[in-house]
Amino acid sequence: MSRSGTAPFHGRAVVAVACLLLAGCAAGEGTGAARVPAAAVDRLNTTYTLTCDGVVPEGLRVVVEEGSARISADARRPPHYQYYDVHVRGAATGDVDGDGAPDAVVLLECSPQPSNGILQEVELLSSTGELLGTLPSPRSLQGDALLPPEYDPDGLSVQDGEIVAEMAAYGPGDFHASGPSVPVTVRWRFDGEGFVRISP
Repeated sequence: MSRSGTAPFHGRAVVAVACLLLAGCAAGEGTGAARVPAAAVDRLNTTYTLTCDGVVPEGLRVVVEEGSARISADARRPPHYQYYDVHVRGAATGDVDGDGAPDAVVLLECSPQPSNGILQEVELLSSTGELLGTLPSPRSLQGDALLPPEYDPDGLSVQDGEIVAEMAAYGPGDFHASGPSVPVTVRWRFDGEGFVRISP
């Protein structure tokens, strides 16, 4: 009898402890599903929306698993690709938008098929997982070079609120098969609407 009388209390205690362990679930009642901070998301197993550096202006929704995905294309529409291979190549975290919470900077590579081209795109995701923007295309940094510079997958960082990207640019003696050989570092600051390049 006494055991059955304490069962409801015991059940409430277990629920209370569970709420504490789940970091304030009571505070989230009625607000829908909790949003996982961008810095805590497994960047190799999540969803992105990218344009393949402008090839798909309306955007591709990509669910990557273990850092990779293959997305079917509409071969009837220009530019008549069959599919896109997408890979997560690098990531960094730090407060870029100035709200005091860590944001995520993610380097994605997209390869339209059939082709031998690999396009790079860097996304900035807020601490709540919202896509704040995409860095300007590497083509905007090409100048007179044969091809645009390429990101170093290990060279992304956030320093003093700025996105710092180590890249390699094509020099006079470089060509597509050999790849770029001239090191260059580019810094970007997010102004709330877009990205402003910071002079070295």
